[in-house]
Order: sequence, then structure tokens, then C-alpha cells
Amino acid sequence: MNLRHFIEQFCGVSLTADDTSACPFAGRLHDTDTGERAVKWTFPEDGGKPHARCFHAKCQDAWNELIKDLYRAINAERARERGERAAEHPATGTPSGGQSALARRPLPAAPKAQPPRAAKCDLARAAQLAERCPVGDVTPDLLRRISPVEIPADPAAHGALLIDTLYRQGEHVLVFTTFASQGQFLHTAGTQDFFRLGGQPGIKARRSPRLPITGREGVWYLTAPVVGTWQPNPHKHTATGGQALGRRHTACCTRFPYLVLESDEVPPEQWLRILAQLRERIAAIYSSGGKSIHTLIRVDANTPEEFNLHRSRFLQRLTLVGADPAAITPVRLSRLPGCTRQGVTKNGVYTPYEQPRMQELYYLAPEPSDTPLAEKIQAANLQAANLQSTNLQSTK
Repeated sequence: MNLRHFIEQFCGVSLTADDTSACPFAGRLHDTDTGERAVKWTFPEDGGKPHARCFHAKCQDAWNELIKDLYRAINAERARERGERAAEHPATGTPSGGQSALARRPLPAAPKAQPPRAAKCDLARAAQLAERCPVGDVTPDLLRRISPVEIPADPAAHGALLIDTLYRQGEHVLVFTTFASQGQFLHTAGTQDFFRLGGQPGIKARRSPRLPITGREGVWYLTAPVVGTWQPNPHKHTATGGQALGRRHTACCTRFPYLVLESDEVPPEQWLRILAQLRERIAAIYSSGGKSIHTLIRVDANTPEEFNLHRSRFLQRLTLVGADPAAITPVRLSRLPGCTRQGVTKNGVYTPYEQPRMQELYYLAPEPSDTPLAEKIQAANLQAANLQSTNLQSTK
């Protein structure tokens, strides 16, 4: 048998003169396609079976399966050839029948995609990345200065301002004063509609003059807008086997516009420097009232599956430098800015703060771009310097 020709037909590749080929899994298991020299085939001098593997780790399992299937096909073809030679007619030299069993077989199915894994936070790497920030310290006051939406002096206005700015008119946003609950308040974006919700199905909502401004452990909001009514949860069942009702699960959400980045590992001043270098659509930045800072990244996902495509990208890039992987989910509660946090619970024990801590709003952008915040800060600094120079010139 012509082993090289056999491999070309079986694997669907073309071998070059130096026994290299493209990877048959390029475009399926990895995006990088290095052309016809991506794979080097090795042929033993004794006529044994060849070996090859792409250098991309993502297709390693698929290559293992492909090589196994290739070896089995080579054995079968050689056995067939031996059988045909034994049955060859002595006078005419023609085989007794049958054609080559080889036909170009489809490649083995790609292995089931594994969910991306979060990297362990490397504080040294995070510190190095923070040091690369071209504008040095990124302070809350500096972020407020470049915020496309002016941050009001009165913190009590910040929660409704964030919802009205970042959500479409008429969308419903759930607000929580108890984290492990189905929500206590609801605000309809772009309106003066605020509601205090019933704790159980069947309890009618009541109008509220405003959103809450404090909570025992703070105030949160669900980053995905909801239908606002109790819906069956296909992933949670009652004791009788029926679907439990809820207001904050995936089936309640109408879309998934934002992804939350936060870090409990990296110091806030370093985390702000890291955020300032990201080329992502940052819609809002605010503090948790504790040691972390929450950042809303606009992804405009319509389904959980679409959201998870974005999630995998952030897991691979940013968990190494401190991003909390548990926060990057389609259904996620985030801190509502402009509210105070009165204390914290650790290991089941609640400890009040000496003074309530504010969940502060630093930055708000209704139409965020992917220009890094550091570049916006540099542009603002340059504009301020030019204005100062102009003023000096005018006074002379």
C-alpha cells in the first residue's frame, strides 16, 4: 500500500514533500491555522505505522482518537491486501474480487467541549499588570471626572440613575435587600415606577416612593432585566415534584446585557489600574461597600448560551490577575450604588460596621466604547493642560 496516499485519503490532508500537512482540526477545535506545515508526520524506516500530532493543545484528544482510528484502518487495509494476494488467480494475476475497502472516512467527532477553567489568581502577575498602567493611579475622583454621565453629589439618586441609564425604557430590574431571596423591590427603567414586592406568589406588589438606600448587608440588583412576575424554575423543584416558582432565575430574564467583573483578591487600587487598561465596553464602575469593586461590561447577550461565549473569554484572560470567576454568570446580583452597607456576615456571624459603608458610583456610560479608560484619562489630562495653557496665555 502507498501509506502516504492512504493517510491523505483517510485524514483528509495533503502531505508535502517533507511530510508535513495542515491540521485537520483547524477551524474546529482551534482558530489558529498555520497552513500546510502545522503537522509533521514521522514514518519509521521499518515500514511501521506513522505518527503525528498538532502542537495545539486543544486538539490533542482528537488527534489521539484519529491516530487510533488510522492505525486500525492501516491494519485492516494491509490484511485485505494480504488476503487478495493469496487469492490471486495464478494464470491471469487478477484478484478474485472486491475493491479496496478504503474510502475517505469522516474525521472522528471532535471531543465534547470542556468548559473553560478559571486560572488561579497570581498576585505577582496582577501587580505587574497594574504597574503597566500608563496613567499611574486610577482614583475614584479621576473616574468620575471622565464619566460620560455626571455623577450627582447626592448618593441617594445613584441607584435609579444607574438603572435608568443602562437599561431600556420599560425594562424591569429587581432590587434586593436580602441576597438569598427573590427580590424585595422592582424598578421599571425610564419611569417613576417603583414597587415593593410580595415575598410569596399571590401577594400583590405595592407602590414604593423610591428604591431602598440601605440594607443590613447592603443592597443588590439583578444585572439581567426580568419579566417581573413569578415563573416556574425548571432547575428547582418543590417537595411534591413540581417546578418551584421564582423571580430571579434564567427563565425570568429577558436578556443578558452585562457581565460583572469583581475581585476580592487584588487590592482595589491595583484592580482599578488593571481595569483602566482593558479594551472592553465598561458601562459602570462602583464599590461594594467592602473591599471589592464591581465593573459592568456590556456584552449584549440575548441568551445564557450567548453570554457564556463571552464568559469563557473573560475566564481565560482575567481570572489569572484577580477576576472572581463566580461573578461571571448570566444571572448575577451586583451591588446597587448609592446604598449603604451596615455590616457583614462571615462564617454565619453578622458583624455590624462602626459606620455604614457606601456603595459608591465611580463611572457610568450608557453607550460604552472599547477605548481603554487609561486612554480617556490621558485625553482628559491633555485637554485640561491645553485649557490651562490657553487661560495663561489670555491673562498675559
